[in-house]
Amino acid sequence: MKMLRRMFPLCALLGCLTLAACSSEATVEVPTQTQAAAETESQEETQVLETEPETEPEETHEGEKKSYLSGLWQDEDKVNRRPVAVMLNNLEKALPQTSINRAEIIYEAPVEGMITRLMGIYEDYDDLDKIGSVRSARTYFVFWSEQWDSIYAHYGQCDYANIYLDQIDNLNGVLGIGNTVYYRTSDRKAPHNAYTSAEGLEAGIEQMGYRTDHEADYDRGVFLFADEPGDVTLEDGMNAEYVYPGYSQNDAYFEYDPESGHYLRYEYGNAQIDDLDGEQVYTDNIIIQYCDWEYYYETTPYLWINIWSEGEGYYITQGKAVPITWEGGTEYEPTTYYDMDGNEIELNPGKTWVCTVLLNNQDDTVIE
Repeated sequence: MKMLRRMFPLCALLGCLTLAACSSEATVEVPTQTQAAAETESQEETQVLETEPETEPEETHEGEKKSYLSGLWQDEDKVNRRPVAVMLNNLEKALPQTSINRAEIIYEAPVEGMITRLMGIYEDYDDLDKIGSVRSARTYFVFWSEQWDSIYAHYGQCDYANIYLDQIDNLNGVLGIGNTVYYRTSDRKAPHNAYTSAEGLEAGIEQMGYRTDHEADYDRGVFLFADEPGDVTLEDGMNAEYVYPGYSQNDAYFEYDPESGHYLRYEYGNAQIDDLDGEQVYTDNIIIQYCDWEYYYETTPYLWINIWSEGEGYYITQGKAVPITWEGGTEYEPTTYYDMDGNEIELNPGKTWVCTVLLNNQDDTVIE
């Protein structure tokens, strides 16, 4: 068609000359050479405009940096600032929790009586006026917090955590700092009504004189993230549309929502809700980590969960799951997660939920 359009001026010229020769009465306007060239040039420009693909402007991230916690682009000042790790109550009478969906990472592990307690690690919390409810520290959560260079917020502790709390930056609600950092509401009975806020956390950090930025040599957190959300598909993995880690007390499980790409959380027979916005609690990645354990002495109900050794587990994302192994660091060094070929796994950027499951409950896990 393009060739025919280019030939049209010449054909028209020849046709007009023929008509003029046959009839002296016909008046024919013959285009000049300049007009013909202009028409051809205009048609070629139109053709180019029709075939050139549209180009989208390049995405810029000026003033941003990839988060150590989520792998997503975030305000650089927030990424460079130390996060806060907040102990979250997970008893049924304490539900719904508030601001749990704003945590980039959730750690869940059994405590005494085999109930589970949560710890949320927060990077972007400046606008939050209610986080909680907040509960007391347990030894293994102290170490997880320190792996992320977090400032650890808790309301009390078991005796066995005291020696470790003395070694890290923490905001303890039962000490003098408590009234600065925490407040109680009247809608629930203690100990299920203690909350913190961005204002309280910042005031406590300032009062204690804690370092607020990561140290200069801090280059990554515990997880290794892929470049973009959805890059990790686990195509050869098993189906994982339903994930039951193996917690019998709260009967917690996740269901995959393919439309959003999130895993939606349920416990105590209902959808788990964030009271901040009324939305269901969710995550993008799930890590199940099987750990050996024992009691602190036979006469106490407190658990010593061995997160410093090594073990097995699963990595779950995008409706698929693969078996993994993990290796704990010495003291406060990060835990590393590997695929079955010994390579460190990559996580999809987004929110991550780490489910620590006691070794004797390994067979209770259901992934299907």
